Amino acid sequence: MFDLGWQEFMLIAFVAVVVVGPRDLPRVVRSVSTYIRKARSVAREFQNSLEEVAREAELDDLRKEAKSISGGNLEKKMNEWVDPSGETQKEMERIASQAKDVASSRPVDSPAEDKPDASPEPAAEQPPAAEEKPKPETKSAEKSAAAGQ
Repeated sequence: MFDLGWQEFMLIAFVAVVVVGPRDLPRVVRSVSTYIRKARSVAREFQNSLEEVAREAELDDLRKEAKSISGGNLEKKMNEWVDPSGETQKEMERIASQAKDVASSRPVDSPAEDKPDASPEPAAEQPPAAEEKPKPETKSAEKSAAAGQ
């Protein structure tokens, strides 16, 4: 705060001893330290209040920005942020139109889907599945199974 070196401090102490006297010096030092503590406390409170005002000002800016976003067209703002050139939007519209074209060219009534064949083909007979031996889950079970065979 005050850039005091040891020479300045010694000069202040010498002047204090001469002016106040050695008998009253401890009382004066105590009262001066009390005032210094109070001044530091006031300065700390002032600094905290300034920081709070700065935070509130920043929050006010954020509130204004949020209100401008919510008050306006949110979709338009998002498109401006995400796709400023509009290329992605054009590509999405092109894909959607192609999907509509494909869907409109497909026949609506498909006889294969609506009516099953009158004579279904017989299912090919599958050979019976070979019985599987249960697999041991641990190494000790594998060892005991190998020893048992």
